[in-house]
Amino acid sequence: MTGTFTLGVDLGGTGTRVVALDAGGAVIRQASFRTATGAPDAAVPGLLAELDALADGLEVTAAGIGASGPVTAEGIIDNPATLPAYTGVDICAFTEKVTGWRCVIDNDAAAAAIGEYAYGAGRGSRTCVTVTLGTGIGVAVVTGGQLFRAGDGTHPEAGHLAVPDAPVPCYCGLARCWEQAASRAALEGLTSGDPATAAAAARRGEPGPVAAFALYGQRLAAGLGTLLTVFRPDRVVLGGSAARYLDLFAPALAAGLDHDAPYQWTPPVVPAELGDLAGAVGAAVLAR
Repeated sequence: MTGTFTLGVDLGGTGTRVVALDAGGAVIRQASFRTATGAPDAAVPGLLAELDALADGLEVTAAGIGASGPVTAEGIIDNPATLPAYTGVDICAFTEKVTGWRCVIDNDAAAAAIGEYAYGAGRGSRTCVTVTLGTGIGVAVVTGGQLFRAGDGTHPEAGHLAVPDAPVPCYCGLARCWEQAASRAALEGLTSGDPATAAAAARRGEPGPVAAFALYGQRLAAGLGTLLTVFRPDRVVLGGSAARYLDLFAPALAAGLDHDAPYQWTPPVVPAELGDLAGAVGAAVLAR
């Protein structure tokens, strides 16, 4: 296969996805496998073996990694809870030494945001806020093609905002945290652990499920409204597994964002387009 390619890795706590991206942004190869949980001296070489297999016959110039949880400004994963096999290891230095490919690493939410900005629902926006509604809430901002970073080079943990209504205190220390109010786990709590069944019932007009998704939309608006005030994006992209129910909570979300104030800012809120590949595609774009 002619041309040059970049590899992208979405390193999640449970599963890992890898892609090979061509110069035009097309995914020409992809694979997925369970994330290693053993010792780093086995996990990292194992990951490189998967990448080497994916790259067979391709001219690869770089590899990018989007990793679950915090990644330091120096490119070190700091997530012993869900990525113990990769925490504290300079994966990029090892990758560059073994393969010769240039390597970059960043937070998975940041990678997904770059993927959506380049080839997904964020295309053509000037400033795009991407919110990933999964086990937690991931937030990343891309403006002018660049990721917003804090003064220490990391990404603000914008999923942890104080909101008025959350079911339980958060591990971050807040008594009422947006992540506890509006993550996928929070939606599961509102729908008796089964959002898919509740969604089918809501689409039939059953009052209980309709009310559950409306409450979820209100809680999502509580934190998103703060992000809109701070960043004033021209687009918001919602990703993660909870975003597939956007049609059910969009009216309540819009109502929660509609308030009579001089600083109100309500850009379009759209679903992510790249699905499960957003993080891996974005990681490949970051490497490029």
